[in-house]
Amino acid sequence: MVAELAVSSVEKKLEMQASVIVGNYEFYYASGKLASVAALQADETTAPMELKEAVTAALEGFVPSAEDANGIYLKRLLERYRPAEEYDEQMAFLFRWGREGRRPENAE
Repeated sequence: MVAELAVSSVEKKLEMQASVIVGNYEFYYASGKLASVAALQADETTAPMELKEAVTAALEGFVPSAEDANGIYLKRLLERYRPAEEYDEQMAFLFRWGREGRRPENAE
């Protein structure tokens, strides 16, 4: 249930181009989305602070097209977020969901 809320929240924020990422669950899902379109040197097992560094590096080379409003706003959301140090397995699951563009098969 928590995973679905995080996914829904990020997708709605991208659609409406409003608000900010408010927690690590949303951050991991959004980072997974970034990993699907940019060279992100991290995966679902990366700790939050290390993931933020990897996301920052990936965003330097990520230039969404002018027509890609979601990509432009995804970049803005990720640039502004400051992660907490907490990490759990749902974050790994959410990263995979974002990267794969669908709920991972090994859902719990």
